[in-house]
Amino acid sequence: MRLLFEVSGVVRAPIEDVRERMFTGAGESGSHRLVDRERGVIAYWGDWWYRGEDSLQPHPEGALVVHRVYNIAPQGNWAPYLANKLFIGYRARLEAAMRERVRQLEAQS
Repeated sequence: MRLLFEVSGVVRAPIEDVRERMFTGAGESGSHRLVDRERGVIAYWGDWWYRGEDSLQPHPEGALVVHRVYNIAPQGNWAPYLANKLFIGYRARLEAAMRERVRQLEAQS
């Protein structure tokens, strides 16, 4: 498993409130998803290369939400780069999505 991208954002709200909001509708663990409310982790993966992982950690200003993208391809781990056009613009999209997610989590307070 190789970390490709990591983005994070601080939600200015108590961590327990953010945890409740983050896990609303998360469902339960299954064949392609891990939901661990105690550790504050939601992970989801496909059949080929992708694993996305969201985690929640305490932060002096509230709660730190971290999103990581891993390459989990057991072989041909170079192929996701080609399939995703070398990930050009991918980080910018992840960062924009994180800003929106933080905004939404703060708006729910």
